[in-house]
Amino acid sequence: MDQISLRAYAKVNLTLDVVGRRPDGYHLLESVMQSVSLADTITLKRRPQGTIIRSDHPELPLDEHNTCWRAFTAFAGFTGLEGGVEIYIHKRIPLAAGLGGASADAAAVLHGLHRIYGAKLSLAQLQEIGLQVGADVPFCLQGGTCLVQGIGERVQALAAFPRASLVLVKPGAAVSTAEVYRRLQPAVHGTRFTAELRQLLQQGRGLPELAGVLGNVLETVTEALVPEVVLWKERLLAQGAHGALMSGSGPSVVGIFSAPDRALGFQERFAGQAEIFVVELTDVGVEEIDGGDR
Repeated sequence: MDQISLRAYAKVNLTLDVVGRRPDGYHLLESVMQSVSLADTITLKRRPQGTIIRSDHPELPLDEHNTCWRAFTAFAGFTGLEGGVEIYIHKRIPLAAGLGGASADAAAVLHGLHRIYGAKLSLAQLQEIGLQVGADVPFCLQGGTCLVQGIGERVQALAAFPRASLVLVKPGAAVSTAEVYRRLQPAVHGTRFTAELRQLLQQGRGLPELAGVLGNVLETVTEALVPEVVLWKERLLAQGAHGALMSGSGPSVVGIFSAPDRALGFQERFAGQAEIFVVELTDVGVEEIDGGDR
């Protein structure tokens, strides 16, 4: 196989708790993550050596600052790979949005390299490589509904979240993940949301009850930096969302709807005021579109 194309699915955090901090400064997390249908398309082509990255997004770095570049470097270091790759990124997941776009792309590169070079690695080994690239990469390699713990290295499949239509709202403002964690007060550390959602999922509870326990401890910090987060949460709830919360360190906000028409109605009403996507849940993080000799 010389070429492969893959969908790299975005993620949302249905819960996010910070349960502690390691001596090296890394925060320890507990989060229920969910893959959603908003996706980048990643195409990999074998080449004799070296890495080339191309993209249709003008702001995306195309060098070692790109997670796809780092994914190839980590994969080559782990496997001893001597070949190279050309990577094309068709970007749809917004940058710096709390939706895991960079991690999803890296996961797709690892999956694709594994396929085109026939590396015969296990998912656990790919996740080990992925953790070198970013904390969300191990989850993006697995996908679905998962409990993610530690610094992202522990990923456990959970009972699937019920079918729903999600509205993703990406305000124009940007936020620094490092700054959000720097401002987070130790007083909020602990399991606030994740344990309850896990229990309700295991019990097979319905969408309205599940949506009522979603939460993200980082919201208190990001809302002070990006007040639009509060505004969009209020708008989503006012338009019929069962629940609304920020994803990751933000600033994207997620609204949980049971009726697709209500979600689409929200998108139509507020079109032009932010980037707004209506998405469904997916049970994978990376999906092959096509592959084969070209």
